[in-house]
Amino acid sequence: MSWMSGRHRNVIQVMVGLLLAGELALASAIAGSPAAMPRGPLTIAVVGDQNTAGVKNRVVWPTLMAARTGWSVSNFAQPEAGFAADGTGGQAFTYQVDRAQANRPQLILLVTGTADASVPEMEAVTVGAVDAINKIIRGGKQVAVVGPMWYETPVPDSVWRVNQAVRRAADEAVVPFFDALDPPLLTKNLMHSDLSGPSDEGQFIIADKIAAWLTQVVR
Repeated sequence: MSWMSGRHRNVIQVMVGLLLAGELALASAIAGSPAAMPRGPLTIAVVGDQNTAGVKNRVVWPTLMAARTGWSVSNFAQPEAGFAADGTGGQAFTYQVDRAQANRPQLILLVTGTADASVPEMEAVTVGAVDAINKIIRGGKQVAVVGPMWYETPVPDSVWRVNQAVRRAADEAVVPFFDALDPPLLTKNLMHSDLSGPSDEGQFIIADKIAAWLTQVVR
């Protein structure tokens, strides 16, 4: 009888050991499963003008932002482009968005240009901003908007009008908007001597500020 009891105890101990081993193996498998792995780096396509494309720069802020954050950043900016302004043709933001969408990013960042300040009617800028934002949303991508950048105070009324028109379009679409005029993102000492665009130091400042903002607003 005692022999049978001892044998019964041994069987129970073996079963408990196997059960514990199975639970540990399951926990280990769950911890190492793909669902527990962190999400990959953010992929961004940037739409913009010469401040983003670069003018006599060794580096531009989208490239610097990618290097500092580990994000994958593609730069589609063209000089003198805007929501209404078209540069030399086919460069307006609506065309840049088309090219950006073909790259299949998670987020398209619209960085407002200063060429739109020369457009006589702000309605054209508003229509262009609404079109670009809605095109991105319909494509199933996230969108964030940066207002125009300027380097001196007071900011010209024409630039303020562009800022207000684009902010209004972003607010109505309920997408994040970064005001680069208040407080000012750039100053005169962060520009090239001929004021043609941000210097390399200015590009570093833009990269840091926009990256910090995106970490707060991107889902």
